[in-house]
Amino acid sequence: MSRTPPRPFDPASFAELARARGLGYGAPFHYASSTGSTNDLALESARAGGASGGVFLADHQTQGRGRRGKSWLAEPSHNLLFSVLVRPPEGSTAPAALTLAVGLGVRAALGSVSATPLGVKWPNDVLAGPRKLAGILCEGLFEGKRLSAVVIGIGINVFRQRLPAELEGQVVALEELAPDVELERERLLADVLHAVERRVETCNQAGFASLLPEFAELDALAGEQVEVSGPTPLSGRARGIDREGRLLVDSDGIVVPVYSGTVRVLGR
Repeated sequence: MSRTPPRPFDPASFAELARARGLGYGAPFHYASSTGSTNDLALESARAGGASGGVFLADHQTQGRGRRGKSWLAEPSHNLLFSVLVRPPEGSTAPAALTLAVGLGVRAALGSVSATPLGVKWPNDVLAGPRKLAGILCEGLFEGKRLSAVVIGIGINVFRQRLPAELEGQVVALEELAPDVELERERLLADVLHAVERRVETCNQAGFASLLPEFAELDALAGEQVEVSGPTPLSGRARGIDREGRLLVDSDGIVVPVYSGTVRVLGR
């Protein structure tokens, strides 16, 4: 369990930090002690014409979700659970590649606190070794064929919490990785938004290829023997990410680009 009982998020404290940092993300800021899903709140705002940069945060989600319908489990006030509404420019990066850019930003912010090196696992996780520290879910809103909005959902394990037996050893809290740091979720959110905004803007303006060098240094799958489940099941050795954000898998000497799927590292 955490060293001290986590307190509810303080929106006023975050607002001061956001102003001091000059954040583009976080205005407007919407806080709820409990909600179904912050992604749903952001999508509802997007449909109603909500402004780009709006952030929706809850201390507890009753219907939090990850990729492919998986649920996100979290005790109240223990984690950072929030979504960002972004209005991408015409012809900008698709949500799939944008997820990787967000992952780099989350890792950068958390890595400045963690005493353990962190990596980014395609397509949507931030890891400390094999354990999951944070997850990302980007959902696009289309008007016809035009991408009118992207909702970036982020869940970060901040404080230790009770876990189901099947998740023991698979997830980790930042508190465990930064034992000498007094964690404040308001400051942590400001740091994450700052780092994510920089990389999302870079990705939108110059494409994901501009972030490839950074990703290559932090790729948690590079060189690993993997199994990909999804529309086309595949196994082989991970050979990095291409310019479009696709996972490259060497299967019997043929390098196959993977658009989507769930990855398992074999031998773990």
